[in-house]
Amino acid sequence: MRQWGRVAGGVLAGCLVAGCSFLPGLNRTAEQGQATPAATATPKPSASALAPMAQSVLKDYIKRNNAANEALSDDLLATYEGGSSLAIDKAAYLSQRKLGDDEYTPFSYVRPTFVAPATRQWFLASVYWKGRSKTAEDPTYLVFARDRGAWRQMYAPDVFENLTADDVPKLQTDAAGAATEVDQADATGLLMSPADFAGDYADHLMGKGSTATRSRFAADVLTTNAATNRIKMRRYARLTEDVNPATEYPSYALRTADGGALVFTTLQRTKRYDVIQSSQRNYVFQKDNGILPGKYYTYMTVGDLLQVAAYIPPKTAEPAQVKVIGSYTGIVAGRGR
Repeated sequence: MRQWGRVAGGVLAGCLVAGCSFLPGLNRTAEQGQATPAATATPKPSASALAPMAQSVLKDYIKRNNAANEALSDDLLATYEGGSSLAIDKAAYLSQRKLGDDEYTPFSYVRPTFVAPATRQWFLASVYWKGRSKTAEDPTYLVFARDRGAWRQMYAPDVFENLTADDVPKLQTDAAGAATEVDQADATGLLMSPADFAGDYADHLMGKGSTATRSRFAADVLTTNAATNRIKMRRYARLTEDVNPATEYPSYALRTADGGALVFTTLQRTKRYDVIQSSQRNYVFQKDNGILPGKYYTYMTVGDLLQVAAYIPPKTAEPAQVKVIGSYTGIVAGRGR
């Protein structure tokens, strides 16, 4: 979708008596017209042969995206998006239609740089979101891949704010400007393979895993907010979580200049809130989401997808910690009563 940046909506809880406060949700809420902050570093430009093709794909993507946003059309959306991006944004359109939210704000992406592996079956763009009057100061990653005979946008993670240029890795390219693709099971020279990262980080998001495993991850927005949400929700509901790699969606990885890897992968998460019954009538609700309207006094189940961009360092790095540097998330299912 990419109309306003992130898909909005975080879990809130409260009760029907005075003195009960609302709790912040897991996802940051995007404001219309506000550029999504990100870090300042960008991928190294590719060979000039890639740029015209990639620029054409990006231009077509922006045009189709705006048309789909204006019409809230799943059919138009499917002509230029695939993978978890399509699933997240179809659900966002459904939510907007249910809310009667048809306000449309055109957008663009500017100042792109591109890099691709030698196969040219996919490429990575670093772009700057531009609204009617504002342009983001920092870039967003877009992954485009050949899918069903066409170029489709598969990933769109926004890099977390407050990161420095050193937190965003530079990519390795050869003399021809081609990047080096890393297989998902390949741990050569890496602290862990991209596939192992997806599994271990899924556990980490739930606050699980051994002490040794948890120590291999640097603090990040997703895990910090998830832990905070678990603590704050204890007053209102019992939370059961399940997070797993979403293997039905493709993942991608490129070698970084220091021998590490920049990884793009998708996780699927289910959260069930069983409301605590007491003398106070507790409830939970999902803010600004048409899939989960109203308040739920017995239980609420939320299913979401999380695209993550992560840097896996080489084995020799000190400290040897994986850094999740960006995400794009959205609720794709939910129910309750």
